[in-house]
Amino acid sequence: MFMKIDNLKKVLEAERPLYPELMATIAQKFREDWTYNTNAIEGNTMTLQETAFFLREGLTVKGRTLKEHLEMINHAEAVDFLKDAIKHRDLTEGLIKEFHAMLFSGIKTLAGGVPVIPGAYKTKDNHVLTASGIIHHYAPATQVSAEMENLINWYNDSKLKMHPIELAALFHHRFVAIHPFPDGNGRVSRLCMNYILMKNGYPPAIIRKENRWDYYTALEEADNNKTEAFVQLVAAEVKQSLELMITEIEKVKRVN
Repeated sequence: MFMKIDNLKKVLEAERPLYPELMATIAQKFREDWTYNTNAIEGNTMTLQETAFFLREGLTVKGRTLKEHLEMINHAEAVDFLKDAIKHRDLTEGLIKEFHAMLFSGIKTLAGGVPVIPGAYKTKDNHVLTASGIIHHYAPATQVSAEMENLINWYNDSKLKMHPIELAALFHHRFVAIHPFPDGNGRVSRLCMNYILMKNGYPPAIIRKENRWDYYTALEEADNNKTEAFVQLVAAEVKQSLELMITEIEKVKRVN
């Protein structure tokens, strides 16, 4: 699949310089789709249409909570920050903490009234009930700093040896296996994954709400050292993004 994707990427690059207005519209679509889906996976009830309306017009949506609005605007701003950061920064612990801090800007508590400190690692152990009904324990809080340092070292060692899509997918999985923050790990992991992709010239892989079961199942398989399904899932989303861009460019070329 990587060969097919890289061929699509070459087709897209052959069109450069790309149509500025069209690329701005596509970037807006990615920003809205990504923001909607990544938050919807985590339980935000705003629809795609409501998300787009709020991000474009700045007007709140009746019946949605302040926290839901903050999650949307914070993520959209994190995407804007990401697109600028890839020009002059690489992925580091500091940048990851910045992503988390942006996602939780203005959000004072987690579920149950637990205070949240934007950008701070967890101080208590966490776990999840997996899709198969198994209780999965993440890295202990006392080991987070060491595990995150190991993750960044692995990334720096692997980025010149591994295809960017595989690198991005495996980084995502390794990050959520640590689960370094008390909340927001899924959203941060998807920001990191797409940071790696976009820094290497690929469009974002948008994990869609309707595919969340496949997403969780593939992540659970990766916990058991079977990473192929998760890498393929990410690759399929990159391919879909590339195909969308090429299709829209072809439409403009036909008109002109």
